[in-house]
Amino acid sequence: MSSPLRSAIIVGTAVFAVHLALAVALFISVHMSGGGQAGFAWFWFMRIDYPISNLAWEHIATSRPLEALMNWGYTWGDGPNIRALFIHGLIGGLQWFILGAIAGFLFWPRSGYIATWRRREV
Repeated sequence: MSSPLRSAIIVGTAVFAVHLALAVALFISVHMSGGGQAGFAWFWFMRIDYPISNLAWEHIATSRPLEALMNWGYTWGDGPNIRALFIHGLIGGLQWFILGAIAGFLFWPRSGYIATWRRREV
């Protein structure tokens, strides 16, 4: 595997893991608070994950699999929260994986594409 590609996978995975960890922490916080207004905390992720979160809420959130996931979540008391975790944690995280992979591929010091391209020129 080439060095820029390895950098892309490492940086993308790290950014995805951080994003998913923040989403899981927010999920736990909203679930434990039990307040009706706690779910509004997901609006921060709507801003962070723009534009993919808006597209996911418009097109994917009303799909049958996510409706089934939300209905299953109601059995233990938190259907909309688990749907928000899926959309923001996984779909929004996928967006950040792609952005992190692009950044790692191009700009990672000593092993990114730009750094290896400059070494080949010299």
